[in-house]
Amino acid sequence: MKRQVALDTETTGRANDGTTTGDHRIIEIGCVEMVDRKLTGRELQIYLDPERPVDPEATRVHGMTWDMLKGKPRFRDIAPAFIDFIRGSELLIHNAKFDTAFMDREFALMGLHERTTDIATVTDTVALALKLLPGHQVNLDNLCNMMGVSNKHRTKHGALLDAQLLAEVYLAMTGGQRAFDLTVESALSEGPAWQRPQGFKLPVMGVETARHAMHVHTMVGLAQGVKFKSEGETTMAGSAWGPEYDMPYLEKGKEEDKKAYKARLKAQHDEQLAKLLSAPEQEALAQALAADAAAYKEWEDRVLGRAPK
Repeated sequence: MKRQVALDTETTGRANDGTTTGDHRIIEIGCVEMVDRKLTGRELQIYLDPERPVDPEATRVHGMTWDMLKGKPRFRDIAPAFIDFIRGSELLIHNAKFDTAFMDREFALMGLHERTTDIATVTDTVALALKLLPGHQVNLDNLCNMMGVSNKHRTKHGALLDAQLLAEVYLAMTGGQRAFDLTVESALSEGPAWQRPQGFKLPVMGVETARHAMHVHTMVGLAQGVKFKSEGETTMAGSAWGPEYDMPYLEKGKEEDKKAYKARLKAQHDEQLAKLLSAPEQEALAQALAADAAAYKEWEDRVLGRAPK
């Protein structure tokens, strides 16, 4: 019997070098159990009081603040149950170095002499994906798209949701491989190997109106610059995110000046937003863009030594 646990964590942030823990802490742990390549239904989700503030940059990723977490258990309170869940398993972790560093720091803070690799074996699914899909981006969202794993509800990072998606991506990447042949042709020759069980639904992650509107605003802008497909004699812009982002690809005319070209792009962008966003969402977007512009102007005035108007 082979027992595997897909695992993800969310944290208060990371050190200035972007990779190490610094004095940051874990705020959420998500685990999904598989036995002999089958999801068992056993999951573990724990929210933790980090006993310190959450960096604003981290909050923008997962939506959690220290005030929301105060009163939750501390890591040392849940450590026995967590260790029992993962002990003896093969941990599947996307960018394992990051998560295991945080877990090892938590173990050290509570005086435990074991490290993650003493408790379980660790497989870095980033390294696995790089071997299997060379030349491709291997972030979790892109792997979901490539492997046919629906991640449309992933509007924010969450440890349990990301662990659930990681488990499915892993099964899809490694499905049907008898000799573990790490090639794209071997993995994808028979189409997506993973099918989500009928009736199984991932949790819908809530998102603020302004954040959603800004996300759509950004995605439309990105889609405008990509020649995605042809429809007859028309070259379409868009992306694999969905047909709602398809639109005619606008090229700059030979005699067209930059200002006129930018105006055409803006008009198309505004037309797409009107299709994708409700009136309240469009108003929230306008307010968010105005706030961003004001913040940028304040920063620019400060850097250039200009007196604010």
